[in-house]
Amino acid sequence: MPDEDVEAQPPETPKTETKERRVAPPVEKPAASGGKVVAAGAGGPAVVVMQPPVPTMPAISRRKVLLIGFWAGMGAMLMGIVSTILTTLYPRGITGFGSTIFVGTIDALAPGTKLHNLDAKTWLVRFDDTQAKHNPPAQAGSVVALYHKCPHLGCTVPWRPDFSREDPRNSQTYAGWFLCPCHGSTYSDAGVRVFGPAPRSMDMFPLTIKDGKMTVNTGKVITGSTDNPSRAVMPG
Repeated sequence: MPDEDVEAQPPETPKTETKERRVAPPVEKPAASGGKVVAAGAGGPAVVVMQPPVPTMPAISRRKVLLIGFWAGMGAMLMGIVSTILTTLYPRGITGFGSTIFVGTIDALAPGTKLHNLDAKTWLVRFDDTQAKHNPPAQAGSVVALYHKCPHLGCTVPWRPDFSREDPRNSQTYAGWFLCPCHGSTYSDAGVRVFGPAPRSMDMFPLTIKDGKMTVNTGKVITGSTDNPSRAVMPG
């Protein structure tokens, strides 16, 4: 029978229409920390905060630090040396001891007398006839400026008019000597050493006598010797 020849067909599944869903593009929003906040569209992932890159300092090696310190120290030392040399060669604004000091007038220093100037640390000695004979080739009336410091250990040497001893240069005994109170070094009127542990005669300063005024350059020390009398200055 015809109905038996027809095979049973499965029921048709109803067709559904598939619609394409559009997703909104991400929206960028400024973040409070300076980065960017990327917000996904509807149904997208969670909010992502992008931080700006953190700047980093360049790495400095230990060797470089040591080299910088070494050359900086060398530069400072060289600058100190140069400054000291320039100050020595070209002194500026020096006053008091170490400069040229006015020590009095020649009229205030009679022949045979001595004047101790503490500002200049100087003994001013003006020879009379007898003292000049004891200290040849000094002439009567001439003047020397002796540094009052003993060359032995630096004690201040006083003049002792009452102290008497023999002068080994002429075998004469008379009173009046520079006598160091520390170790007994003894010097003549011209500062010539005649006895004691001092290694030399008393040192001297350059003396200038101009228009009756005496000035001493205490910035320059003349090493004492037996030639001290020959350095005496005659008033102009």
